[in-house]
Formats: sequence, structure tokens, C-alpha cells
Amino acid sequence: MMVNRYDESRLLLVLQIDHSRIAGLLAAHWGNREFARPEPYVSMVLAAQEHDGGWWDWEIRPTLDGHGRPHDYIGGMRTLGEDTWLDFMRHGVRRVAERDPYAGCIVSMHSEGLLSRGLGLLPNMPDYTIHPNVQEFIREQKAYRAKLMEAMRSRPECQFDISEDRLWTNFKYMEAFDQLAQFLCNRYPFNSKERKNGPTHELSGTPVPVAAGCGDAIMRVDVRDESNAVVRPYPFDVDSLVVSFPGRLVADRAYASQEDFLPDFYAAERVTVTYRLHRA
Repeated sequence: MMVNRYDESRLLLVLQIDHSRIAGLLAAHWGNREFARPEPYVSMVLAAQEHDGGWWDWEIRPTLDGHGRPHDYIGGMRTLGEDTWLDFMRHGVRRVAERDPYAGCIVSMHSEGLLSRGLGLLPNMPDYTIHPNVQEFIREQKAYRAKLMEAMRSRPECQFDISEDRLWTNFKYMEAFDQLAQFLCNRYPFNSKERKNGPTHELSGTPVPVAAGCGDAIMRVDVRDESNAVVRPYPFDVDSLVVSFPGRLVADRAYASQEDFLPDFYAAERVTVTYRLHRA
């Protein structure tokens, strides 16, 4: 759950599952004369759309931090408890893989990357791989992906490229979708300077695939005002991409308990935040 200040007395809560939908929207519109569309397209859009779907297990009844305040998503592995986080991410991977094995592989890699500095792509992220339960989770995910890939190789309907090189390229796509979707959803208004963590204006240096035979790009988001930003280089199939996501407003206060918080959370006023991404 992304916790943003809305005004002097209220917080804007954006669920991870709604942030995930924005990543899916970005993936669905990714591709133009400069940027190749991710392939297999449907599987990649599904992976982006559902990459944080495991959070649903927690977000239907969210807990509070040690100060009685809503948990922000940054550091969730630590603040929610390792086993809680690992369990719901495991469930999220399985749910996606049951619908689309290739998408499940990408979500599995993303889940492992959240524990291992983006599988090496994002060196500024925390490294949780020293923990035994994390090591077990990573072994489990690697074995699960190997099983999914072997099953796909034996299915005649899987006509797309399922090589390791393609998988790695698609993992980089996934990280780009996630970083940009975080940047969009974890601040309000768009030009707020309050958040000090999460993706940078250059998406934390994430290498973004461009096209066959081209090197990766570093993307920059230049926020112009409360609702508009210019993206360079620009990867989308429309000149201006409109991005809207829901949030809910709760009082900016410490709650005595989860039971004190949940009525406000469930009855919270809903708002829709709309930002626009433009070509330079």
C-alpha cells in the first residue's frame, strides 16, 4: 500500500493491486517506432498487470505499523514480517502461473528481484538474501520457473521465444513497467517532493529494452506540474498517455489498533488521480 499525503489532515492510500494495474496499462501501450513491443505481448501485459497481485492477501485486511499508522509499501518485507511478505508473494506467483505460465515466470523473477536488488539490475535496493527463509524462497522460485519453462517447451501452442535471453529481456521490461508505475502512484500531487524513497526520476537507472540490435536506454521522467510529465525517451504508442488510478482518503493520525483503523479504511472516501505522460 502506497501511503501519500493528500492534504494537511488526510492521507491518500493507493493499493499495490491498483499500482499493478497501472503497470499493466503501461505495458499494454508500450511500443512505437523507437521501442519494440514486449513479446509475448499478452503474457507480458498480464505479468505487469498482476505482478503485485499477491498483496491482495494482505490489502483486504491491512495491518498497522508499530506507531499505529498505515504501512507504506517501501520496506514491506521488513515491516510486515518476512514470512507474511513471502507467503503472499508466493500466492501471487502461483495465481498468475495457473492462468499463464510465461507470465508466471516473469512475476516469479520480479518477486525474486525484490529480494535480490532486482537480480543485480537495481544495486540501490535492499539485499535480503542473507536470510534463510529468503534463500529458501529463491530456491523454490527458481525450481518453479524451471518446471514452468520445461512444460512450455513441450506444448506446441507455445510458439514464441522462451529462451533464457528473451526471459532476461522481458524481466527488464517488467522492472521498467514497475518502476514507472511506482513513480506514478507513490506521490501526490505529481510534483510533490515529499516522498524520499522509491524510484528516482531516472527510474533508479533501470536498463530499459529498446529494440533488437539496440542497447538498453535509461528513461527519465520530468514532472512539469501537478498532473503532467514528459518522458524521455518516449516508449508509448500514443503521444499522450492518460493514467488514472483509484485511492482512498483516511485521517492522518495514529490508530489505536487495527480494529480502530479498518472501519475508516473500508468507508474511506474514494478519489481518482489522473496524470498524463507526454512525448517531448
